[in-house]
Amino acid sequence: MGTTTRIRIPLRTHAFRLGAALGMMGALAYSSFVLEAFLHTGLSPLHSYVSELSVTGRPYAFLFRAGDITAGCGLLALAMALARRLPATRRRTSGCVALAVTAAASIGDGVWPMPCAPSLDPVCRATDSADLDQQLGQIHTLSSLAEFAGAILAMLLLSKVLQCTGHRSPARWSFSAGVATAALGALEIAMALTGVRWVGLSERAQVLLVSAWCAAMARFLMRIPPVSAHRHDPTAVPQRTSLTRFRRIQQRMFQRRGAPYRWPTATTGLTISLALAVRLREFRQAARSRR
Repeated sequence: MGTTTRIRIPLRTHAFRLGAALGMMGALAYSSFVLEAFLHTGLSPLHSYVSELSVTGRPYAFLFRAGDITAGCGLLALAMALARRLPATRRRTSGCVALAVTAAASIGDGVWPMPCAPSLDPVCRATDSADLDQQLGQIHTLSSLAEFAGAILAMLLLSKVLQCTGHRSPARWSFSAGVATAALGALEIAMALTGVRWVGLSERAQVLLVSAWCAAMARFLMRIPPVSAHRHDPTAVPQRTSLTRFRRIQQRMFQRRGAPYRWPTATTGLTISLALAVRLREFRQAARSRR
């Protein structure tokens, strides 16, 4: 009868996959505004802000607010998984912290929604246009600014980390997404300050870009192989002993031949003898130099 071998998957690998799955779920929930194509919200996708979908009293406001909170929780799990999976550098730490800020700000958008809908309420639109300090004093406005600023920083910083680890294609995509998101954010601010009523188009493109980048990072986290622990070699010799020199010489010889280097157990006695001879010769030379 044949025997079946069960391969055990490390617990850390399951944690990475769970973080990637939650991150993918958060990326999809982050662009929950696409549901307005199937729901009657009464808002124009070209002229209204995405946050107007969550205004208290609007149709399906609870659904979109729940989407913001779900997206924040998923992106927070993605940031934690990336922080444990990518190499430990300052850019990785800063990039994952920026992504965590984006996640927390998304949760803040769901908890503290926009107070009114400027595209439908003339009084609300006039107040926002006339009193900029009042608009910046709203928690939702501050959380939205922190959300996109954190996303842009995360894209740019993690692109450098991916480039240093040899993942050039994800690094280029991350850097391009960061630049494009920053450009769309600047365009949206310019439209809001000049009174152009096409802010909905640029903001929705910006949200879709952030959502696509988060999904790409979650997919990248699923595809990269887990880091396996180094196995202990019972025949290995500590590097601080006299056998290290011969191990290096033999390793170079095997590498030149194109074969992987393995420590031969059969030649252990010969290697020890050669090591003792070399040590004795060095001791004699040192003694002669002292004389």
